[in-house]
Amino acid sequence: MDGQSTTIGRSFLNRGGDRMVYSELILLGLDVPNAEEAIRRLGARMVDYGYVRETFVDAVIERERTFPTGLPTSIPVAIPHTDAVHCCRPAIAIGVLTRPVTFGEMGNPQGKVDAKVIFLLSITDPSQQVVWLQKLVEAFQHPHFLQHLVKSRNTEEARSICQEVLTQ
Repeated sequence: MDGQSTTIGRSFLNRGGDRMVYSELILLGLDVPNAEEAIRRLGARMVDYGYVRETFVDAVIERERTFPTGLPTSIPVAIPHTDAVHCCRPAIAIGVLTRPVTFGEMGNPQGKVDAKVIFLLSITDPSQQVVWLQKLVEAFQHPHFLQHLVKSRNTEEARSICQEVLTQ
């Protein structure tokens, strides 16, 4: 990313990062049998609270089949998302799973990732999609971020951990 994009991205994140993570969109102890069900549960929460349209969940699942989003980070994660047309308000739904579920690995068609944390993105401005994906990848490299998130005792603590890292 060039210097100008970084500055623009950081400016956007510092303005909006604290408004992307909401306690009502965090599910701790999420117990699901597979990645699709994890997306469905998190997506249903986003639909219920008006962050995304009814078409969002199916669009995310379809996109995930073609462009998988699993990342083999210190604690493996997935960052499923879809086109802005399915999104109403910018937000990140977060699911901390009781047991990992398998996602395809981003950029590796044969790779698999057993994700423990899912960050489901609703991005209303297509120009910000890459910015948010990069910001999340940076956050995953932050010392102890994922460890602290996985050990969160409640949704407000999880939200606070995310807000602190995502607005830096």
